[in-house]
Amino acid sequence: MDMETILKTNRIIAATEQDRLAEAMDSAACAILLMYGKLTRLMAEADAISQSSKPIFLHTDLMNGLSNDKESFRFLSAYIKPTGIVTTKGPMIRAAKKEGMLTIQRVFLIDTTSLTTTIKNVLENQPDAIEIMPGIAPSIIAHIKEHLPQPIILGGLIWNRQQVAEALANGADAVSLSRAEMWNDITE
Repeated sequence: MDMETILKTNRIIAATEQDRLAEAMDSAACAILLMYGKLTRLMAEADAISQSSKPIFLHTDLMNGLSNDKESFRFLSAYIKPTGIVTTKGPMIRAAKKEGMLTIQRVFLIDTTSLTTTIKNVLENQPDAIEIMPGIAPSIIAHIKEHLPQPIILGGLIWNRQQVAEALANGADAVSLSRAEMWNDITE
């Protein structure tokens, strides 16, 4: 499975905590970004995660009990079996890819320097997709697509359907949302 295939199903991605994982799994979202989890609970939910009909990406920077090193990704690949990971750290992208996981590199754009650095880092790390934060700045998508071939996901501070529509109209391939009331929206 690749990111383009995942995003063809629907362009809404459920960004959630472990307490709402079941709700996200039952939604129409095309994938799940699992954030703010605990390793002990991940172990208890490993079967549900590995057998989910929806791709599940673990935001490893936000997981308690999991360090960002190569051994962590070997462990995740062997015991939790998520579809992939989300991280801000380039070396972790490369480590997860070596373990056969899909990768989403999360970036924060605050100025021109961060944009230039993002393009350089993504070219170096080659994640499968890029999640741009904050998601309320869709006008930058065209510029990024000129330089990078990966699917673009916008996330963060997206609170309503108008913002989702604007992001998609400006070229975003998907939008990640923590607002459960929008997980069942269908976008094409």
